[in-house]
Amino acid sequence: MATDISQIKDPSDVVALVVDNGLFVEIAIKLAKTYKRVLYYVPWESAFAKMNLGMIGTGLEGIEVVDSIYGPHFDEVDLFVFPDIYFGYEQEMLEKMGKAVWGSRTGECLELKREGMKQILTALDMPVGKYTHIKGIANLRAFLKENEDVYVKIDKFRGTFETFHAPNYKEVEPKLDEVEYNIGAFKHTIEFTCEEALNDCVEVGTDCWVITDDNGQAHYPQHTISGIEIKDVGFASIFKKYADIPEVVTRFNERMKPVFAAYNWRGFMSTEVRIGKDMKPYMLDLCGRAPSPPNELYQEQYSNLADCIWAGANGIVIEPEATAKYGAEIMLHSSWADKGWQPVSFPDELRDRVKLRNATMIDGVYYAIPQACGLPEVGAVIGLGETLKEALDDAVANAEQVTGYYLEAKMSAIDSIKEECEKLEELGVNMFDTK
Repeated sequence: MATDISQIKDPSDVVALVVDNGLFVEIAIKLAKTYKRVLYYVPWESAFAKMNLGMIGTGLEGIEVVDSIYGPHFDEVDLFVFPDIYFGYEQEMLEKMGKAVWGSRTGECLELKREGMKQILTALDMPVGKYTHIKGIANLRAFLKENEDVYVKIDKFRGTFETFHAPNYKEVEPKLDEVEYNIGAFKHTIEFTCEEALNDCVEVGTDCWVITDDNGQAHYPQHTISGIEIKDVGFASIFKKYADIPEVVTRFNERMKPVFAAYNWRGFMSTEVRIGKDMKPYMLDLCGRAPSPPNELYQEQYSNLADCIWAGANGIVIEPEATAKYGAEIMLHSSWADKGWQPVSFPDELRDRVKLRNATMIDGVYYAIPQACGLPEVGAVIGLGETLKEALDDAVANAEQVTGYYLEAKMSAIDSIKEECEKLEELGVNMFDTK
């Protein structure tokens, strides 16, 4: 592997293959503006293959959809980019074959195995919130009848259901009925992690990448965006020196360096940390992929994302360059899109500010292709600025120009972001340079 930037190709000569599950097709589009050629592959194979997976990415700007990681294009590919999880062993095999690979490798298990991650946190002397591991939905029902205000999570089969809040058994019973019906006989063997809510805490995190060098040492860039996520509806970011992010927010990152290095991690990494008056950083979930939000902001708040990915896949850290100090993101939801085709319209000049999932373009119309996964999110709209207010106002102005059948921009994110910023200030955690 190369040891400095002069030993690798110029990014403009790079041929890349982005291997995805459909959520991060916009990253491929962004990379295509820098690299020589960008191929895009979503696994579509099954006994009865369907177009809705195999056609994601078709018609979109600058990318070529291919049917496999392998094939006549394979020898030409310099770089394999994995913005999502579930491809850990493929990444390690490609690396053994001498290919440059961007991704978390089998380190993805840190996201996919929740109890194992908590055991690592304990070993690293990090605080761990109260949680209970439960097998079988009958046992889950019994637990929720006795315990209120918890979050119910699942490990690697996240398509079974997304994390849901159980304020009490009566309110969540219909959700449990739905899960039990959908999983059938697996109701006896399915495993859950139930976490006690940390209501007096504010959630914040870092959104960056980890690069393991050829000497087996893990590194973060010296500048990054970090911010506040409002679950499933929005995000606010600031670009700043990593060293200037409060230590309570980055403590997990620093203690995890040997763990990341053990996986030869070279890819995105995002954290969800909840901090309360006791100033203990409770790490909830590690994201071993491009986070959504705010990967949509990465694409425009950084001017050299493609350069960072190419260098990082070769074990070299280069600094991201910001186009704006602050960013804001508003998620796009549609109750229709999970099972129905979702057309999305916006002015041409907003193309870089609108980021779609599972997208295609047909006859000049952008669509989010239905995936029947139970999620309403079809994309996001972003805003940028030199102050947080400018970024929030820009995001709102852009979102107001995006239309579609049953499409809703979650404007409530703006007020929630402001509220969370105030809570952070009260705790003395200065994330947004307001003092």
